[in-house]
Amino acid sequence: MIKQPNRNDVARLAGVAPSTVSHVINGTKFVSEDAKARVLKAVEQLGYQPNLLARSFKLNSTRQISVLVGTQGNFGEIYRGMYEVAYKAGYSLSVVIANDSRADYYADCYARRSEGVINLSRFFCGDKTFEKLKANGMAFVNVRPYAGENGVSINYVNAVEKLAADLAARGRRNVAFLADTSRAEIEPDTRLVAMRYFLSARGLSVEDGMLRCYEQSPLSLDSCKFGYEQAAAVFAARPDTDAVFCVNEYIALGLMKYLKETGRRVPQDVSVCGCDASPLSAYVLPRLSTMGVDMAEFGRKCITSVLSQLSGERGATSIMYAEYFPKGSV
Repeated sequence: MIKQPNRNDVARLAGVAPSTVSHVINGTKFVSEDAKARVLKAVEQLGYQPNLLARSFKLNSTRQISVLVGTQGNFGEIYRGMYEVAYKAGYSLSVVIANDSRADYYADCYARRSEGVINLSRFFCGDKTFEKLKANGMAFVNVRPYAGENGVSINYVNAVEKLAADLAARGRRNVAFLADTSRAEIEPDTRLVAMRYFLSARGLSVEDGMLRCYEQSPLSLDSCKFGYEQAAAVFAARPDTDAVFCVNEYIALGLMKYLKETGRRVPQDVSVCGCDASPLSAYVLPRLSTMGVDMAEFGRKCITSVLSQLSGERGATSIMYAEYFPKGSV
């Protein structure tokens, strides 16, 4: 095995003390420009990489934030915003695909000495574990459902009201709602609550059989396939379905494939609206109507909340209000 260069090797080549190498790399103390240049040149020549694990034990800080996500979906935009803020603050992100109910993701974050946890998955933290995280100074965002603290959430009420008004104006009568989460998870969601309320105000409803959820293990979830299969089930039960709302655009892709194959025109026969306002919606024909927020900004707010907590400030709850973007599919 080839021996990896260490701090002492860099110091010998640069003609400085090992502590000077540390100060240059960590920016912890003033070092003359001449010495700094020699150290950086030696680092490049030797291909030296600091031992981050050893440094984390020495400083009692891993500079790591764990992010739990249920699906990678449109996470790219969220990650872009998170990384932008975390990188500037000297933190790294550890992304964990959390889709197995048998796993204890929060215990893993604690064991890995993450300094913060952001939950974007369907798995929330139990009270006992939450108190343990809190007692050990970990920062957290969205780890408990509807807790009213340290949360960054999206309110869809105004966006859904505009969609409901559009559907009513177009004479739609039979509205389906597709969610690739369980019924227990989607029932309190502002998208479903608002949809029911604003449709009811216009003499419409989402009938029980028109609410289609995913009750299986998230490990087997394919949102596009779910959208396709649930579209088939909805139209088999109610061939006169004339509007469908999907909680994400991957479901909408599967739905629109089914509509195309069965000769149903969008939006002439069926209005379709997705959710998340991802770049994906612009590349579907007809262009997919959608609703959502700036996901990169959502990511920035999550990291900013964690960093505020780690600096000793009280974590704040942020609410972002979704916009409705009517395109060609409604």
